[in-house]
Amino acid sequence: MEQKKFEDLKDVLNEWIRLDYILPEDIPSIELYMDQITTFMEKGLRGNKRNEDDKILTKTMINNYSKNNLLPPSNKKKYSKDHIILLIYIYYLKNFLSINDIQNLLKPMNEQHFGQDVNMTLSEIYSHIFQLEREYGVKIQESVQYIYETACQQYEDDNDYLKTFSMILLLSYDIYAKKQLVEKLIDSMAQPIDSKAEKKEAKEREKKAKENARKKQK
Repeated sequence: MEQKKFEDLKDVLNEWIRLDYILPEDIPSIELYMDQITTFMEKGLRGNKRNEDDKILTKTMINNYSKNNLLPPSNKKKYSKDHIILLIYIYYLKNFLSINDIQNLLKPMNEQHFGQDVNMTLSEIYSHIFQLEREYGVKIQESVQYIYETACQQYEDDNDYLKTFSMILLLSYDIYAKKQLVEKLIDSMAQPIDSKAEKKEAKEREKKAKENARKKQK
C-alpha cells in the first residue's frame, strides 16, 4: 500500500473500514459440501483480507470448529444454511475472541435456533442483526472521523508519524475497551464449559443431532 500523508487519510478512512459482507438473501438455502462453502465464503468476504494470500475459511478450520463444538456436525458431509450463518459469525468473532468464548456465546444459539423452524430461525436472526450492523456502521464512521480529528490537532502539521501513532493508540484503546466489555457480557451469560457433566452433555447433543440427521435421510 502506498504511504500516505496524515492529511490525506481523511478521504480514505471510510473506505478502509468498509467491510465486505454477505447479504442474508445471498446465503444458499440448499445444502453445500465443504469445498462449496469455502468458495462461497472466499467470494463473499475476500475484500476483508489484509493480504491476498490470506484464507477466509479452510477445511481444517471447519473441522476444528466442529471438534470444538462451535459448529454442529454436517449431514453426510453436507452443510445447511444454518451452518453457513454460524461460520460467518465465527469468522468475525475469532479475530478477537477465544475459542472458549465463542463456544459459550454460540451454545444457546445452537441449542435453541439451529435447525429450528419455530420461534426465531437462524436466518431471521441473521437478517435482523445484519440490518442493525449496517445502521451502526454509520456511527462507527463518525467515531473514526472524530478520532482522526482529535489526533490531527495534537501535533505540528508536518509530524505525520505522531499523528498516526496517536490515532492508532486511540483506536486500539477503543477496541480494547469494547473487547473487555464483550468478554464480561459473555461471562454474564453462562459459565465456561469445563466440567465433566457439561462435556458429557455436549457429546449427547452431538450424538442426538447425528441421529436426527440420519433419520431425515431415510
